[in-house]
Amino acid sequence: MRWTSLVGLALLVCLSSVARAQRPDQKGNRSRTLSSRQRDALLPTLPDIRTFRDRRSDRFLVDLDTVRTGHPYKGKNARRPHTGSHVYFHVPKTAIPDKQIERFPAIYAVADGVISRIDYSFRLREIFISSLDRRVSNTRYGIGLTFARSAGRPVVMHYSIEPFVDPGDPKFYERFLLVKVGQRVKKGDIIARMYIPPDRRLAQNTHIHFNLLGGPKRSFQAPAIFNQRIVRRFHTTWDNRRGTDDGRAIPPCMGFRLSPAENPFESKAIDAL
Repeated sequence: MRWTSLVGLALLVCLSSVARAQRPDQKGNRSRTLSSRQRDALLPTLPDIRTFRDRRSDRFLVDLDTVRTGHPYKGKNARRPHTGSHVYFHVPKTAIPDKQIERFPAIYAVADGVISRIDYSFRLREIFISSLDRRVSNTRYGIGLTFARSAGRPVVMHYSIEPFVDPGDPKFYERFLLVKVGQRVKKGDIIARMYIPPDRRLAQNTHIHFNLLGGPKRSFQAPAIFNQRIVRRFHTTWDNRRGTDDGRAIPPCMGFRLSPAENPFESKAIDAL
């Protein structure tokens, strides 16, 4: 077989694998991930997650000036568990035009790592929004950043980016995703932008749900990798609704009332991490 034919065949195989990875599922969701071989090759290059217990990240996932409110990861031992931290954004006085991507809030890599998953379009269940007095569709996009290892498995910072709107076009959010699967990134790199819908009532619900995926069972875990300066500043944004657990004020932390599996550093339950 001629060399040019071999190159063409290799390119065809590569493109076919990308197409398969991005083909919508039955719900119209479109995602792409690293292959198992790529994950296995990446694992030895990653630091142990316990290094982040002593040397916490000084880069939050967004600029805290853009955060209106939020809450930490509320573990299984909380009165009202929620397996993810949230950040909610200030709503601009004037809607940002969709095409002016650089004006939307930046989303950062919180550590050096590799982009291991991208959700281009992922439909969540409809929810009721009281200010609108109706149910709305929520189509999100998202990123998985593999940055550490634990118990022989990768640890991923999972960014679920949720504008709380269905744009009607499964490719709409692609312009807000600034990285590709397999791309190496450095802490502080801008990896995406947060789309804030023009409807102010919808925009009040716009948020990022973030957590770690790690441990021997790829458990949902608290994203407790940020330094105390970030944690304290984030804590000041929490309101009386989100910064509490069934009426009980939550202290500054990134994980509250965690079960052993939700603690990324050791198999031990902890009240605040």
